Amino acid sequence: MRISINGGKTLYGEITVSGMKNAAVAVIFACLLVKGKCVIENLPNISDVDTSLKILSSCGANIRRMSSTVVEIDCRRVECGKSPYELVRKMRASYYFLGSMLSRFGK
Repeated sequence: MRISINGGKTLYGEITVSGMKNAAVAVIFACLLVKGKCVIENLPNISDVDTSLKILSSCGANIRRMSSTVVEIDCRRVECGKSPYELVRKMRASYYFLGSMLSRFGK
């Protein structure tokens, strides 16, 4: 990416770079591989992130929102089983969930 600015005026200020959706969903489901707590920062406020968190919660993960962009996920009580189809079907990236469950539980 390249930004070119022509002018003669000094630039100043701050910008906030939000998290990337595709990376966020992968990281959320990777928390299944940890039998403990994970804290994820800079999560974008989008429906795929919310759906991913609901899927984990339905499997027994404890989700705690620490702020609008920071979430703590505790996967110590996650159990292998079916997740609600109405949640999983909403996301094309739900294959991350399947891979993490397969890796953790072997089935």
